[in-house]
Amino acid sequence: MTLIPVKCPFCSETNVVKNGHSKKGTQRYQCRNTDCHRNYFLLDYTYEGAKPGIDERIIDMTSNASGIRDISRVLGISTDKVMDTLKKRKMP
Repeated sequence: MTLIPVKCPFCSETNVVKNGHSKKGTQRYQCRNTDCHRNYFLLDYTYEGAKPGIDERIIDMTSNASGIRDISRVLGISTDKVMDTLKKRKMP
């Protein structure tokens, strides 16, 4: 039997416990760090748009003059996810 250490992708804390399964059947984990802004996470996301860090990649590609359809094609996400991320972005 192999033991795989699980880290929280948001705070990199190793104090993590299993917490049931998602609707798709993948294992759900809970971060026990009280300072972490996300309590629950998955290791294997079904949808690419739900992965951590995808919003930052969308913003970076937009600042490099990539279009909405180009971003969605390269990242493998929907154009709606790209539009929602850009709408939620706070302008400087």
